[in-house]
Amino acid sequence: MIWVSHIAVGAGIGKVFGLNYPLVILGSILPDLVEFFSKRLEHRGLSHSLIIAIVLTIALWMTPLKAVMLGVLLGHLFMDSLTITGIPLWDEKGRRITLFGGRIRTGSAGEFVVSGLLVALCFLLIGSFNLSMDRRDWSLLYHQGVIDKREYYEHRFKFF
Repeated sequence: MIWVSHIAVGAGIGKVFGLNYPLVILGSILPDLVEFFSKRLEHRGLSHSLIIAIVLTIALWMTPLKAVMLGVLLGHLFMDSLTITGIPLWDEKGRRITLFGGRIRTGSAGEFVVSGLLVALCFLLIGSFNLSMDRRDWSLLYHQGVIDKREYYEHRFKFF
């Protein structure tokens, strides 16, 4: 996949889960940035490792970097797993994973159709509900004086 597709899907993920857009977008291109600046890593090698990404996501889950790692997993690795070459389970020499048969060629019309449909799904359908991973306790915020009465009444029954 090309960067435009990764960035668009990363923005959609940020919308759906109520995450910080710049961090999710950074995560969605981070594996390619690591390769670009390292000069020693092969394309879709260790920086695209599914196992490493899952371990880092678990380790960073309770930090703001959770958004970056969700961008890596969903905005980058998921999208690359749809392509013919797929993503490595561990390293570039090991087993590769492809989803849905890995039928998409990088830079093809199919890539833009799939990423466009995912972005539309994120922003138009799912994004209208905002499945925020950081549910706010509006009553507590109101009683602590963080928000005013108007804002409390606007948000008190919102679950998504």
